[in-house]
Amino acid sequence: MGVFLLAGSVIAATSASPLPWFTVDDYPTKAFEREWQGVTSFDVIVDQSGKAADCKITKSSGYEMLDRQACWVAMKRAQFTPASGANGERAYGVYRSQIVWARPDRDGTSLQRDLGPDLEVTVSQLPAGTQGPVAVKLAYFVDAQGNASACTALPGSNTDPATVVDAACKALLQQAGHQPVTALGTTVPAVRTAAVKVSAAK
Repeated sequence: MGVFLLAGSVIAATSASPLPWFTVDDYPTKAFEREWQGVTSFDVIVDQSGKAADCKITKSSGYEMLDRQACWVAMKRAQFTPASGANGERAYGVYRSQIVWARPDRDGTSLQRDLGPDLEVTVSQLPAGTQGPVAVKLAYFVDAQGNASACTALPGSNTDPATVVDAACKALLQQAGHQPVTALGTTVPAVRTAAVKVSAAK
């Protein structure tokens, strides 16, 4: 196991509510009638007890009404299991998601989904028997200043080859930059998540 994984295991905040949280009934009537559509990406800041403490739009749908509705539903309806830092103590967590606002009678159904990869990494070769590319989902700790450390594979990626996870963690921690988490106006230590796509060089 690589040095980045040995820094300490962190546990991300996870949804304790069945997904998706959203239904077509959550589509604001005015937006529906005017055929406003788009994709809202958002972060829910989860406190140490697992309660949604704040919600921030990270990518707008282009319509303030739809973005505001996304956060309103997430804050009112979703429940979470709290995050834990590398020391094993509960911490703030950032739960990331997005909703596709689309007219179900024309373009399918409004749908909540995971975000795509945040980072793409190329390695000389993947371990034998590994079909690439590999999408590695990671949790990592940031202190109140936003410094990243303690990268760990999320449960869905903990069966990925250790060398692939290590390469993804190394790249993530090198490129994460300063991303402090703010909860109710105060920067707090927290567990963030990211997805890294690892491919073999051609």
